[in-house]
Amino acid sequence: MMIPLKRASRVLAFDTSSVRGSVVLLEAQEVLAELRLYAPRSHSTILLSSVNFLLERLGWKLADLSLVATGIGPGSFTGIRIGMATALGIAQSLSIPFAGISGLDALAHQVASLMKAGGTVGVVLDAHRSQVYYAEFLCREDRFRIARKPALLDATELAQRIAGRHLFMAGETQACGFGSSKSAGWPRILPTDLFLAADIGRLALSRKRAWRSGEYLVSEPLYIRPPDAVRNKGRVR
Repeated sequence: MMIPLKRASRVLAFDTSSVRGSVVLLEAQEVLAELRLYAPRSHSTILLSSVNFLLERLGWKLADLSLVATGIGPGSFTGIRIGMATALGIAQSLSIPFAGISGLDALAHQVASLMKAGGTVGVVLDAHRSQVYYAEFLCREDRFRIARKPALLDATELAQRIAGRHLFMAGETQACGFGSSKSAGWPRILPTDLFLAADIGRLALSRKRAWRSGEYLVSEPLYIRPPDAVRNKGRVR
C-alpha cells in the first residue's frame, strides 16, 4: 500500500544487522541526530532507549514521525529480527509507513555519489566463517541499479574472481583481501561508512513504492545465509 509523503518528513531509521548499530532522525534527507552503537551481544536492550534519547534531544515525539525504516540484512539473524520487529511495531502503533532496506543497497546508495563517471561497484559485507555477502551495482551520479544479485560467497574465491577486474569495491573489503583505498591497480577501494542508518533512511525516502502500512505489517528479511536452525533441521543427532 502506497502512502503519500508528508510535506515535512520526519524519519526514524536504524540498523541492527551487525555489531555496528546506528540510529538516526532525519528531516527529509538531512540527518539531524545520530547515535552510533557498538553492541557485540545484542541491540535489544539499547535500541528503544537510543530512539527515545534522540527524540528527546530534538524535542520530537514518536507521533511526529512520518516514516520508520530499518536494515533488513544481510547480517546477524538476531540483530535483523530485533530491528525489523521494533520498526514494524513502531510503524503499526503510529499508523505510519515502514520501509525495509538492504544493507548492500544502502552502501551502494552511499557510494553512488562518488561515481560521477559511472562504474561497477562490488559491495562486500563480512559474513564471518571465511565468507562474505556480495553484490554488484552499476552506479552513476547518485543512481544505482543491481548488476549481480546478492550472494554468499567464499572470501578467497571472491578475491580470485574479481582480481584485476575494472571494478570499484565498497564495504568490508578487507574480508576478501582488499583492505587499502591507496592500493594501485584494480579493483579500487572506495571509502565507505559502515554505520548504515543514515543511508537506510535516505534510500527509504526515495523508495515510496516499497513503503508498507496497515494493520498487519510484514516484511521479509534478507538473510542470504539460512539460519543455523534451518540448516541443521533434519540432521541425525
